[in-house]
Amino acid sequence: MHKQPLTLVKVLVFSLFIATTLVSCSQEDLLANVIEENAAEEEPDTEPDVTPVDDLKINTTPCDYTLDGIAAGTTLAIECQLDLDGKTVSLPTGVTLEYKGGEIINGTLNFASQGKIDGNLLNSSIKIEGEAELLSSTLILHPSRWNLVQGKGTFESSLENRYVFENIMDLIKRLNGNTLKVGDFDAYFEVTTVTSSSNPNFYASVEAINVPADFNLEMSNNTHLRVFPNSKKTYALLAVRDVSNVTIKGGNLYGERDKHDYSNGESHEWGYVMYIHGATDTKVFDVVMKDGTGDGMKIQDLKFTFHPDYTPTHNLLVSGCTFDNNRRNNMSITGGNHIYIEDNVFLNASMDSETSEGVAPGFAIDIEATRKRDENGDLVYYERADDIFIRNNVEKNSRIGGFTVAIGYDVTIENNIIETGLSFSLANGVKIIGNTLTSKENGSGVAIKGGRTNADNETIYNNQISDNIIKGFGTGVYVTNRDVIVSGNNIENCKIGMNLLRLTNAEVTENFIYSDLEGSLGIAIGDTSMDNVFIKANDIKVQRNPIKLSGVNSEDDFNEYVFEVIGNKLNILSNSGSTIINGSNGAVFNENELNHGIEIFNSENISLSNNFINAVGSNDHGFDLRLINKSIGIQNNIIKTDVNKDCVNIDASTSVSEVKQSNNTCD
Repeated sequence: MHKQPLTLVKVLVFSLFIATTLVSCSQEDLLANVIEENAAEEEPDTEPDVTPVDDLKINTTPCDYTLDGIAAGTTLAIECQLDLDGKTVSLPTGVTLEYKGGEIINGTLNFASQGKIDGNLLNSSIKIEGEAELLSSTLILHPSRWNLVQGKGTFESSLENRYVFENIMDLIKRLNGNTLKVGDFDAYFEVTTVTSSSNPNFYASVEAINVPADFNLEMSNNTHLRVFPNSKKTYALLAVRDVSNVTIKGGNLYGERDKHDYSNGESHEWGYVMYIHGATDTKVFDVVMKDGTGDGMKIQDLKFTFHPDYTPTHNLLVSGCTFDNNRRNNMSITGGNHIYIEDNVFLNASMDSETSEGVAPGFAIDIEATRKRDENGDLVYYERADDIFIRNNVEKNSRIGGFTVAIGYDVTIENNIIETGLSFSLANGVKIIGNTLTSKENGSGVAIKGGRTNADNETIYNNQISDNIIKGFGTGVYVTNRDVIVSGNNIENCKIGMNLLRLTNAEVTENFIYSDLEGSLGIAIGDTSMDNVFIKANDIKVQRNPIKLSGVNSEDDFNEYVFEVIGNKLNILSNSGSTIINGSNGAVFNENELNHGIEIFNSENISLSNNFINAVGSNDHGFDLRLINKSIGIQNNIIKTDVNKDCVNIDASTSVSEVKQSNNTCD
């Protein structure tokens, strides 16, 4: 039977009833009859059929009308179940369909221009064609309306989940919306299957759940997206690939590290929980990313720098996220610029788990762009990672280290709380500033390692390590290469405060080093070269050697090198120890204050002037020259010793003529 809107029929019957009754009834009788009849007419025979759909309650009572003949410009509130019977319904211009507790199922709605539809009416059983847009820019996901399978599911259902979830976002975009909001939801997604019919190759960032351009994916604390267990060496759960203006907020994303099949013997270190691949103007807030077989987040350029369609990741913000227990690194940055990593928590990077061991490199954050030298020895940059800011993050319990710049440029690592160390290698323009580093294992590891030994200085320069607080490591700061500043650091209870190696054009200034550990050293420089290096205005209090120079500039190639130790306060906390210059060349040791003596042996071209040495109570000579020394200058020093000690002691192995003394004050 043909259905039509019942409201018009009711109005006509009610008007006819009033006209007839007025002939024979009083006003009171008429009013009573009308109320009684109207009440009887409006009382439903049964309650509406209501079906819970997630947080919606859908009235599944069939509608007694259709959309046939609906007028242009009509706004229709859907309060019942409107079944299109598999048909395509063409709607005229300006029709708006509102959700009022009902639903539209089983067919296609073809809108003319200016059509609008409430997002709560969308579901897997209807298609939207024509020129419609959402009433609101935000669609709230009701999983069961889209046949999304929650819980473990199967390979097939997890693959279908991937299609459906991505298609929902695409539909929102097509309807001029920009946000998918996900609440309570827990589902697996199969992301290792090639879906292209024309290209058989697998690309992890293509087969992931892709967030489209100009879009917001907002998830709750009760949203859980999981990778369906697999045996593939690479995958990505969620990706932002070659698009711009994307925001991802909230939710929990999981790899399948401990359910993965590693049986083919390959490393399987490329499983990413989130993949940012050639994306622009992207923001990721408050997301938990954990248990990847590779990285929690991979940030990369699309193509190589020398390709005409090279697309770097640009202007990315990652803030308030938690990265936990990812097998390779918690985050890898191999390409991109203007990247901001702020206010995140990095936990258990690459640590061994019950069923899988961590795999190299093993950092909370690893910045490592790819570059190689061609046959002419020139560097070829496949990727570039530069203008990166890592600020106000917390790192704990990484297997190898906290944050490292293996290959990168103009990277600032600032105001982070770190447990397992910071470092840079083949890098320039790195600033490690204002971080607090506290060792998880007292007396082990290096807090900050700057530079790379035995590497060409060509691309390692212009770096800075300043104003950091360092506690309890084996070595506080290890630094090498050229054009580096190490200043204002506060280093406490490390076995070695600083280890300087193969430095050129460097400043080590105004650092405070304190350690009451037995045998602790302040600044150690051994078996290396130092040229145009200034160790100045540092305050050092340690148990054994505030400064120990051993084998510095001792090789013929370094005979002309000069470095200066100027204006430092050097104190020993015990009665055993001294400042040592051993087998070294080209040191200028001026204007320092010491509470102990200086030992000099087997050294050459050493200038010691304007120092204040108060060795009283230390059982030290002021200057103690032993073995063979040459070209030693000792001038204008103030020296205090115990009565049984000399201000300058020269043993028989050193010719007195090799020691030039003048204007020293001895007490």
